[in-house]
Amino acid sequence: MTGSRRAFLGVMAAAFLAAVPQVSAAESDLTIIVPLGEGGALDRMARTAAGHLPAVGGYDVQVENRLIKGTSDGYRDFLQRPADGSTVLAWFEPAAAKYGDAFDLDDLAIINVQEIEPPIFAARSDLGWRTLEDFVAAARKKPGHYKIGAGKAGGNLLIMRRQFEALGISVREVDYASGGKARAGLLRGEIDLTVGALKAIRKLGDEASPLAIMAPRRLRAWPEIPTIVEAVRFADAEPIIGPSYRFFAVRREVKDNHPATFERLVDTFRQLTVEHAPYRDGAGRSTQWFGPAESESLIARAHAHFLDLRQGASILPASHPKR
Repeated sequence: MTGSRRAFLGVMAAAFLAAVPQVSAAESDLTIIVPLGEGGALDRMARTAAGHLPAVGGYDVQVENRLIKGTSDGYRDFLQRPADGSTVLAWFEPAAAKYGDAFDLDDLAIINVQEIEPPIFAARSDLGWRTLEDFVAAARKKPGHYKIGAGKAGGNLLIMRRQFEALGISVREVDYASGGKARAGLLRGEIDLTVGALKAIRKLGDEASPLAIMAPRRLRAWPEIPTIVEAVRFADAEPIIGPSYRFFAVRREVKDNHPATFERLVDTFRQLTVEHAPYRDGAGRSTQWFGPAESESLIARAHAHFLDLRQGASILPASHPKR
């Protein structure tokens, strides 16, 4: 073959490839970043979605757990990824408020608030506490003795810290890499109390005694648990309300600079949440579709609420010795 013929064929091949629509990484590959360890409610939400997104949207999906250190390395890592729609953040309030120094809502374009769930406050059953009043009586006799543990993001600890202050008791806080590890620590006797998602606390069975839900109304799924409003009446204390808002988001630049990519993500998550029965069944039908505009409004209000609750405190590492 002559050089001129090779050059001609090369030009024709290039022209053909240019005419064929190329699928970018943002259109075919999707990474969901979870700034927590595996096993918690946020991780389960992300992995459940990841398992069904290939069928719904044609994406090749992977989940990355990026453990928080300092002011939230997982969140900062997300912000350093390409703003092309190929990376989605799974995050929640009140964790965003705890890391408010590193977190800015303007950084995010929220796809959807996927789950809203009030946390359950529970104790180890072998301690014999059946009501919040039982625990408060014990804590007043031993100030600073009992330990409460939760996932490393510490959002639920914000709520309980303020509630304990309102009740006039002192409890030590313990960070774990995830809510799942905190619950394992509860069963091992490392901590005495935990606060976490409904389904996760229910899985503890008789090993845990639910003392209250941090909500103004009882749950249909577990109506025997008193609300925090009911649980603190004995002390005439202010009840602290604080549901967890779990959501998916991308960087703001995706929505601003790649609107078609953003709309495809929104439509895919809408189909997943509203129309895809296998996902809804796997998620326990706890997912909801709000859409980007309402979701951003919900998160903005929740963020302001949890910033009001935020304050400094001493956190023990999860590697402390057992009592």
